[in-house]
Amino acid sequence: MRDVRPASDDRPRNPGFTLTLAVALFAIGAAGCATDTPNPTEPLIAGMSGPAKANVQDENSIVVSNSIELTAALVPENAGRRIRVQAGDYSLTQLLTVPDQVTLEGEGDMLFDDAGLPTGFAAGTRTTLTMTANAPGNVLTLGDGVTVRGIAIQDLAGRVGNSIGVFSREAGDRLSATIAEVEIVNPNTHTIVPAGPAGCAVAVVTQNPNMGADPPPHAGAEIAVRLTRSLIRSNATGTGCGLFAFNFAPVASVSVALTDNIVVGGIILSGGVSRPDAVHDSRTGIQSKRNLYRNDGADPCAPQRIGWNANGGSGTPVPLPIGATERNELRIHSQDDRIEGFTTAVLAVGGRRFFAAPIAGATTDNSVDLKLLGTTITTPSCGGGTVVADFRLAGALVSSASLVPGDGNTLRAVIRGVTGSGSRSNAYADVLGPAGPVAPEFQGTGNRLEVAGNLNAFGQTNRALDPAPGPEFFTSNK
Repeated sequence: MRDVRPASDDRPRNPGFTLTLAVALFAIGAAGCATDTPNPTEPLIAGMSGPAKANVQDENSIVVSNSIELTAALVPENAGRRIRVQAGDYSLTQLLTVPDQVTLEGEGDMLFDDAGLPTGFAAGTRTTLTMTANAPGNVLTLGDGVTVRGIAIQDLAGRVGNSIGVFSREAGDRLSATIAEVEIVNPNTHTIVPAGPAGCAVAVVTQNPNMGADPPPHAGAEIAVRLTRSLIRSNATGTGCGLFAFNFAPVASVSVALTDNIVVGGIILSGGVSRPDAVHDSRTGIQSKRNLYRNDGADPCAPQRIGWNANGGSGTPVPLPIGATERNELRIHSQDDRIEGFTTAVLAVGGRRFFAAPIAGATTDNSVDLKLLGTTITTPSCGGGTVVADFRLAGALVSSASLVPGDGNTLRAVIRGVTGSGSRSNAYADVLGPAGPVAPEFQGTGNRLEVAGNLNAFGQTNRALDPAPGPEFFTSNK
């Protein structure tokens, strides 16, 4: 059996609890003689009454070879088992939930380029789950302790849902999952529906399941996901969404660790979003190492696309009546990543407000901690157009130049060893509006952008970031 362990042990961790992802593999000897009584130590093929015969047998395994068997195997009674999905194409007409502690493993043998990034499965090994029914929701919803490995997912064009979802199930829930050496193709445009995000390859969400009605938001839920050595293509004609990581519940936590992946399409991140129940004191953490985030659109200048769309806390971009969104936090630690082909590589703001009262309350005391180490950013020139930027960074962002965001929203940035694209329309502000920094009377109190160090050191440790942040944003001048 080939070694399918993830390449790194830097799994995400959440404060307050420990998540253990473990799959025990029990190898036994050669198959014995066939009898009328199944041997419980031999792997069963779903849908058959007798034992499966194999050169290597795992006493806790189920082997499936068609869609009916796969659906039959993914039931709560099989929690904790390993489900081996043989190479081939599996047509899905319904959504699937992977029970707790299950390892769902295809036969896909992932290939890698010289940089260690995935290029696709070797010929003849591909295990593909193809969604063929227009059913809304997640193709795969992962339970606690689940590992998905060696599988390709082909989503259905026009369907409203996500390819893989890791969603909280109740208040105080604890969930962890590993997604390793998978390939996802999601051709759909990202949107938000009452159930949450849709059109994303991977969605990690603490839920508000019923938009202000019972049941209430999943307060206190915590989710940790590890995504490694995978190839994600979610570059729809509209807004692409390779990863969506949000808290829609208060006092909740999402953490995602990404290592050695190619993510075609943007990522969308938030510490907390009120919709309409107020979200407060929630946090999202992103650890990103050696990933390539890329826009593969035929025309890199149209439509305009954002690589990383990140905020600490906000209301919704639709006019829902919501209260204040307060004290939410997003932390991003990026090391040796590449962000290529987007008209805006990184949009990051501490707090974001779309509507004034009485539609939406203020966005207050939210924050982003952004650490970029060794990042390489390549944006298209688009003829020198003002729509292109390596960075749009602000303490707060508002949809109207006369809309006050709230108070105390901050973006703290550490930017070192970063290579940019040269002269671009980069924007930096304490409070940013649609056309640039807003007037002082609409800035609120304590909204600020802070860049670690000073302008001289910034110029020495980074290159081709033009313009750089103004001297007033550096912490040495505060």
